[in-house]
Amino acid sequence: MERFIVELTVANHCGVLNRITGLYAKRKYNIDSLTVHETRDPTLSVMRIVSSGDTAIQQQMTRQLRKLFDVKTVVLLNNSTL
Repeated sequence: MERFIVELTVANHCGVLNRITGLYAKRKYNIDSLTVHETRDPTLSVMRIVSSGDTAIQQQMTRQLRKLFDVKTVVLLNNSTL
């Protein structure tokens, strides 16, 4: 299992964090670390989620996250991009 980071730009309003963490919970994937902060634009926030998984899990999570309405961008950061 490889540790990876998914960086998301999301809409900054109530319920977004719950929907994103719920996506992980439904698939029984563990979140090792989670940080969220507001951007200069108060309507957007940046989230960084640290998890462990193989390439298939990484790709599945990025595809599923991109489908969420409140998610504006998804960037997968692994050892080669850090």
